[in-house]
Amino acid sequence: MRGPRIREGFPGQRLVVLPPQIVSHALRLPVCELLFPTHIGGFNQAKYHFVERRHGTAQHILIVCLAGLGTCRVGAKTWRLEKGHGIVLPPETYHRYQADQEQPWTILWVHFVGEAAPAFVSALKVTLSEPRFWIGDLALVIDAFEETYRYVLSGYTDRDLLGLSTSLSHLLGLCRIHQKLPGLRRRMAEDRILRSIRYMRENLSQPITLKDCAHSAGWSEAHFSLIFRRQTNLAPIRYLTRLKIHRACELLKTTDLSIQEVAREIGFEDQFYFSRLFHRHLRMAPTSYRREFSLTGLSASR
Repeated sequence: MRGPRIREGFPGQRLVVLPPQIVSHALRLPVCELLFPTHIGGFNQAKYHFVERRHGTAQHILIVCLAGLGTCRVGAKTWRLEKGHGIVLPPETYHRYQADQEQPWTILWVHFVGEAAPAFVSALKVTLSEPRFWIGDLALVIDAFEETYRYVLSGYTDRDLLGLSTSLSHLLGLCRIHQKLPGLRRRMAEDRILRSIRYMRENLSQPITLKDCAHSAGWSEAHFSLIFRRQTNLAPIRYLTRLKIHRACELLKTTDLSIQEVAREIGFEDQFYFSRLFHRHLRMAPTSYRREFSLTGLSASR
Protein backbone atom coordinates (compact mmCIF):
# COMPACT_ATOMS: atom_id res chain seq x y z
CA MET A 1 0.00 0.00 0.00
CA ARG A 2 1.41 3.36 -1.07
CA GLY A 3 0.97 6.45 1.09
CA PRO A 4 0.18 6.72 4.80
CA ARG A 5 -1.58 4.02 6.78
CA ILE A 6 -4.36 5.34 8.98
CA ARG A 7 -6.16 3.24 11.56
CA GLU A 8 -8.71 5.87 12.63
CA GLY A 9 -9.21 9.63 12.79
CA PHE A 10 -11.15 10.17 9.56
CA PRO A 11 -13.33 13.26 8.99
CA GLY A 12 -16.82 12.65 10.34
CA GLN A 13 -15.94 9.23 11.72
CA ARG A 14 -18.03 7.54 14.38
CA LEU A 15 -16.27 5.31 16.86
CA VAL A 16 -17.28 4.13 20.30
CA VAL A 17 -15.33 1.72 22.49
CA LEU A 18 -17.47 0.53 25.36
CA PRO A 19 -15.69 0.66 28.73
CA PRO A 20 -14.40 -2.81 29.71
CA GLN A 21 -16.24 -2.68 33.04
CA ILE A 22 -19.52 -2.03 31.21
CA VAL A 23 -18.92 -4.96 28.88
CA SER A 24 -18.06 -7.20 31.85
CA HIS A 25 -21.25 -6.12 33.63
CA ALA A 26 -23.37 -6.67 30.52
CA LEU A 27 -22.02 -10.18 30.05
CA ARG A 28 -23.39 -11.05 33.49
CA LEU A 29 -26.91 -9.92 32.56
CA PRO A 30 -29.60 -12.18 31.07
CA VAL A 31 -29.84 -11.84 27.28
CA CYS A 32 -26.83 -9.50 27.15
CA GLU A 33 -24.60 -12.43 28.07
CA LEU A 34 -25.54 -14.03 24.76
CA LEU A 35 -24.50 -11.21 22.45
CA PHE A 36 -22.96 -7.83 23.15
CA PRO A 37 -20.88 -5.25 21.22
CA THR A 38 -17.54 -3.99 22.49
CA HIS A 39 -16.66 -1.52 19.70
CA ILE A 40 -18.86 0.08 17.04
CA GLY A 41 -18.35 2.72 14.40
CA GLY A 42 -18.45 3.94 10.85
CA PHE A 43 -15.92 5.55 8.50
CA ASN A 44 -16.88 7.59 5.44
CA GLN A 45 -14.61 7.44 2.37
CA ALA A 46 -11.77 6.34 4.62
CA LYS A 47 -8.77 7.02 2.39
CA TYR A 48 -5.58 5.24 3.51
CA HIS A 49 -7.54 3.22 6.06
CA PHE A 50 -5.37 0.29 7.10
CA VAL A 51 -5.60 -2.13 10.01
CA GLU A 52 -3.45 -5.21 10.63
CA ARG A 53 -3.69 -7.47 13.66
CA ARG A 54 -1.27 -10.38 13.67
CA HIS A 55 -3.18 -12.27 16.32
CA GLY A 56 -6.63 -10.90 15.60
CA THR A 57 -8.86 -9.69 18.42
CA ALA A 58 -10.77 -11.32 21.23
CA GLN A 59 -14.02 -10.48 19.45
CA HIS A 60 -15.76 -11.30 16.20
CA ILE A 61 -15.73 -8.31 13.85
CA LEU A 62 -18.49 -7.53 11.35
CA ILE A 63 -17.64 -5.09 8.55
CA VAL A 64 -20.27 -3.91 6.05
CA CYS A 65 -19.18 -1.97 2.96
CA LEU A 66 -21.65 0.77 1.98
CA ALA A 67 -19.67 2.31 -0.89
CA GLY A 68 -16.25 2.26 -2.50
CA LEU A 69 -13.81 -0.62 -2.43
CA GLY A 70 -11.45 -2.33 -0.04
CA THR A 71 -9.75 -5.62 0.68
CA CYS A 72 -9.65 -7.86 3.70
CA ARG A 73 -7.17 -10.64 4.37
CA VAL A 74 -8.33 -13.36 6.74
CA GLY A 75 -5.76 -16.02 7.51
CA ALA A 76 -4.06 -16.78 4.20
CA LYS A 77 -6.72 -15.49 1.79
CA THR A 78 -7.61 -11.97 0.63
CA TRP A 79 -11.16 -10.87 -0.14
CA ARG A 80 -12.26 -7.87 -2.18
CA LEU A 81 -15.12 -5.86 -0.68
CA GLU A 82 -17.48 -3.55 -2.54
CA LYS A 83 -20.87 -2.00 -1.89
CA GLY A 84 -23.21 -4.60 -0.39
CA HIS A 85 -20.50 -6.90 0.91
CA GLY A 86 -20.26 -7.91 4.53
CA ILE A 87 -17.47 -9.90 6.12
CA VAL A 88 -16.98 -11.51 9.53
CA LEU A 89 -13.48 -11.75 10.98
CA PRO A 90 -13.15 -14.56 13.52
CA PRO A 91 -11.45 -13.97 16.88
CA GLU A 92 -7.80 -14.80 17.52
CA THR A 93 -7.08 -14.97 13.77
CA TYR A 94 -4.67 -12.89 11.71
CA HIS A 95 -6.42 -10.27 9.62
CA ARG A 96 -5.61 -7.17 7.63
CA TYR A 97 -8.05 -4.83 5.96
CA GLN A 98 -7.61 -1.65 3.99
CA ALA A 99 -9.44 0.82 1.78
CA ASP A 100 -8.81 1.04 -1.94
CA GLN A 101 -6.63 4.06 -2.76
CA GLU A 102 -8.67 5.18 -5.77
CA GLN A 103 -12.13 4.41 -4.39
CA PRO A 104 -11.79 4.27 -0.60
CA TRP A 105 -14.60 2.48 1.13
CA THR A 106 -17.34 3.70 3.41
CA ILE A 107 -17.94 1.07 6.10
CA LEU A 108 -19.91 0.24 9.20
CA TRP A 109 -18.36 -2.13 11.70
CA VAL A 110 -18.93 -3.70 15.07
CA HIS A 111 -16.91 -5.96 17.37
CA PHE A 112 -19.04 -8.37 19.39
CA VAL A 113 -18.76 -11.11 22.00
CA GLY A 114 -21.09 -13.35 23.98
CA GLU A 115 -22.03 -16.96 24.56
CA ALA A 116 -24.16 -17.01 21.41
CA ALA A 117 -21.75 -15.02 19.22
CA PRO A 118 -20.49 -18.16 17.41
CA ALA A 119 -24.10 -19.24 16.79
CA PHE A 120 -24.96 -15.87 15.25
CA VAL A 121 -21.91 -16.13 13.00
CA SER A 122 -22.90 -19.66 12.04
CA ALA A 123 -26.40 -18.42 11.18
CA LEU A 124 -24.81 -15.97 8.73
CA LYS A 125 -23.44 -19.01 6.87
CA VAL A 126 -19.88 -17.68 6.98
CA THR A 127 -16.73 -19.64 7.75
CA LEU A 128 -13.01 -19.02 7.94
CA SER A 129 -12.71 -20.19 4.34
CA GLU A 130 -15.75 -18.16 3.20
CA PRO A 131 -16.14 -15.15 5.54
CA ARG A 132 -17.67 -12.79 2.99
CA PHE A 133 -21.37 -12.47 2.15
CA TRP A 134 -23.60 -10.25 0.07
CA ILE A 135 -26.44 -8.11 1.49
CA GLY A 136 -29.36 -7.49 -0.84
CA ASP A 137 -31.07 -4.67 1.10
CA LEU A 138 -28.48 -2.36 2.62
CA ALA A 139 -31.04 0.25 3.70
CA LEU A 140 -32.59 -2.03 6.32
CA VAL A 141 -29.18 -3.06 7.63
CA ILE A 142 -28.11 0.57 7.87
CA ASP A 143 -31.27 1.42 9.84
CA ALA A 144 -30.57 -1.45 12.24
CA PHE A 145 -26.99 -0.27 12.68
CA GLU A 146 -28.21 3.24 13.47
CA GLU A 147 -30.55 1.83 16.11
CA THR A 148 -27.67 -0.09 17.68
CA TYR A 149 -25.47 3.00 17.59
CA ARG A 150 -28.17 5.09 19.30
CA TYR A 151 -28.27 2.61 22.17
CA VAL A 152 -24.49 2.90 22.54
CA LEU A 153 -24.90 6.64 23.04
CA SER A 154 -28.00 6.50 25.26
CA GLY A 155 -26.33 5.36 28.46
CA TYR A 156 -25.32 2.30 30.42
CA THR A 157 -28.34 1.40 32.53
CA ASP A 158 -29.30 -2.26 32.45
CA ARG A 159 -32.25 -1.32 30.25
CA ASP A 160 -29.94 0.47 27.80
CA LEU A 161 -27.61 -2.52 27.73
CA LEU A 162 -30.53 -4.84 26.99
CA GLY A 163 -31.58 -2.58 24.13
CA LEU A 164 -28.02 -2.61 22.82
CA SER A 165 -27.84 -6.39 22.92
CA THR A 166 -31.20 -6.98 21.22
CA SER A 167 -30.62 -4.30 18.59
CA LEU A 168 -27.32 -5.97 17.69
CA SER A 169 -29.06 -9.34 17.32
CA HIS A 170 -31.60 -7.60 15.07
CA LEU A 171 -28.77 -6.19 12.96
CA LEU A 172 -27.14 -9.59 12.54
CA GLY A 173 -30.51 -11.17 11.82
CA LEU A 174 -31.18 -8.70 9.01
CA CYS A 175 -27.74 -9.43 7.56
CA ARG A 176 -28.87 -13.04 7.24
CA ILE A 177 -32.45 -12.41 6.13
CA HIS A 178 -31.37 -10.06 3.35
CA GLN A 179 -28.30 -12.02 2.38
CA LYS A 180 -27.81 -12.64 -1.32
CA LEU A 181 -25.73 -15.32 -2.96
CA PRO A 182 -22.20 -14.20 -3.92
CA GLY A 183 -21.29 -13.87 -7.55
CA LEU A 184 -23.34 -12.41 -10.39
CA ARG A 185 -24.54 -15.77 -11.75
CA ARG A 186 -25.69 -16.94 -8.33
CA ARG A 187 -27.49 -13.67 -7.64
CA MET A 188 -29.22 -13.91 -11.03
CA ALA A 189 -30.31 -17.45 -10.17
CA GLU A 190 -31.68 -16.29 -6.83
CA ASP A 191 -33.56 -13.47 -8.55
CA ARG A 192 -35.20 -16.02 -10.86
CA ILE A 193 -36.28 -18.13 -7.91
CA LEU A 194 -37.71 -15.06 -6.18
CA ARG A 195 -39.54 -14.20 -9.40
CA SER A 196 -41.08 -17.67 -9.48
CA ILE A 197 -42.18 -17.36 -5.85
CA ARG A 198 -43.78 -14.01 -6.62
CA TYR A 199 -45.57 -15.69 -9.54
CA MET A 200 -46.87 -18.37 -7.18
CA ARG A 201 -48.15 -15.80 -4.68
CA GLU A 202 -49.88 -13.77 -7.37
CA ASN A 203 -51.62 -16.82 -8.85
CA LEU A 204 -52.73 -18.83 -5.82
CA SER A 205 -56.30 -18.95 -7.14
CA GLN A 206 -55.13 -20.62 -10.36
CA PRO A 207 -54.33 -24.32 -10.87
CA ILE A 208 -50.71 -23.58 -11.78
CA THR A 209 -48.29 -26.39 -12.58
CA LEU A 210 -44.59 -27.05 -12.21
CA LYS A 211 -44.25 -26.14 -15.89
CA ASP A 212 -45.87 -22.75 -15.24
CA CYS A 213 -43.52 -22.03 -12.34
CA ALA A 214 -40.46 -23.07 -14.33
CA HIS A 215 -41.59 -20.87 -17.22
CA SER A 216 -41.88 -17.86 -14.89
CA ALA A 217 -38.21 -18.38 -14.00
CA GLY A 218 -37.14 -18.97 -17.59
CA TRP A 219 -35.83 -22.49 -16.98
CA SER A 220 -36.67 -26.06 -17.84
CA GLU A 221 -38.70 -27.96 -15.25
CA ALA A 222 -35.75 -30.14 -14.25
CA HIS A 223 -33.29 -27.27 -13.84
CA PHE A 224 -35.87 -25.12 -12.06
CA SER A 225 -36.69 -27.91 -9.60
CA LEU A 226 -33.00 -28.48 -8.86
CA ILE A 227 -32.19 -24.80 -8.20
CA PHE A 228 -35.45 -24.17 -6.32
CA ARG A 229 -34.84 -27.07 -3.94
CA ARG A 230 -31.23 -25.99 -3.45
CA GLN A 231 -32.28 -22.48 -2.39
CA THR A 232 -35.46 -23.22 -0.39
CA ASN A 233 -34.94 -26.81 0.81
CA LEU A 234 -38.36 -27.65 -0.65
CA ALA A 235 -39.62 -28.95 -3.99
CA PRO A 236 -41.48 -26.23 -5.94
CA ILE A 237 -44.92 -27.84 -5.75
CA ARG A 238 -44.53 -28.52 -2.04
CA TYR A 239 -43.59 -24.87 -1.53
CA LEU A 240 -46.62 -23.80 -3.59
CA THR A 241 -48.88 -26.05 -1.55
CA ARG A 242 -47.63 -24.46 1.66
CA LEU A 243 -48.43 -21.03 0.25
CA LYS A 244 -51.93 -22.21 -0.64
CA ILE A 245 -52.54 -23.71 2.80
CA HIS A 246 -51.30 -20.54 4.47
CA ARG A 247 -53.68 -18.48 2.33
CA ALA A 248 -56.53 -20.85 3.17
CA CYS A 249 -55.82 -20.35 6.87
CA GLU A 250 -56.07 -16.58 6.43
CA LEU A 251 -59.39 -16.89 4.61
CA LEU A 252 -60.83 -19.29 7.19
CA LYS A 253 -59.87 -16.93 10.01
CA THR A 254 -60.90 -13.62 8.51
CA THR A 255 -63.74 -14.16 6.00
CA ASP A 256 -67.18 -15.73 5.80
CA LEU A 257 -66.34 -17.70 2.64
CA SER A 258 -67.63 -21.25 2.57
CA ILE A 259 -65.18 -24.15 2.48
CA GLN A 260 -65.97 -24.56 -1.23
CA GLU A 261 -65.24 -20.88 -1.84
CA VAL A 262 -62.00 -21.03 0.13
CA ALA A 263 -60.94 -24.03 -1.96
CA ARG A 264 -61.61 -22.10 -5.16
CA GLU A 265 -59.68 -19.08 -3.88
CA ILE A 266 -56.55 -21.22 -3.71
CA GLY A 267 -57.06 -23.00 -7.02
CA PHE A 268 -59.02 -26.15 -6.07
CA GLU A 269 -62.43 -26.93 -7.58
CA ASP A 270 -62.83 -30.05 -5.43
CA GLN A 271 -63.47 -28.98 -1.84
CA PHE A 272 -63.05 -32.54 -0.59
CA TYR A 273 -59.57 -32.78 -2.09
CA PHE A 274 -58.79 -29.42 -0.48
CA SER A 275 -60.09 -30.65 2.88
CA ARG A 276 -57.92 -33.78 2.71
CA LEU A 277 -54.87 -31.72 1.75
CA PHE A 278 -55.56 -29.22 4.55
CA HIS A 279 -55.87 -32.03 7.10
CA ARG A 280 -52.66 -33.64 5.86
CA HIS A 281 -50.73 -30.42 6.54
CA LEU A 282 -52.36 -29.17 9.74
CA ARG A 283 -53.81 -32.35 11.26
CA MET A 284 -57.26 -30.76 11.44
CA ALA A 285 -60.16 -30.20 9.05
CA PRO A 286 -60.86 -26.71 7.65
CA THR A 287 -64.10 -26.56 9.65
CA SER A 288 -62.22 -27.37 12.87
CA TYR A 289 -59.59 -24.75 12.06
CA ARG A 290 -62.28 -22.10 11.55
CA ARG A 291 -64.03 -23.10 14.78
CA GLU A 292 -60.81 -22.71 16.77
CA PHE A 293 -59.19 -19.70 15.12
CA SER A 294 -61.91 -17.63 13.47
CA LEU A 295 -61.66 -13.90 14.10
CA THR A 296 -65.19 -13.26 12.83
CA GLY A 297 -67.30 -15.44 15.11
CA LEU A 298 -68.60 -17.44 12.16
CA SER A 299 -70.08 -20.88 12.41
CA ALA A 300 -67.69 -23.66 11.49
CA SER A 301 -70.34 -25.22 9.27
CA ARG A 302 -69.52 -22.70 6.57
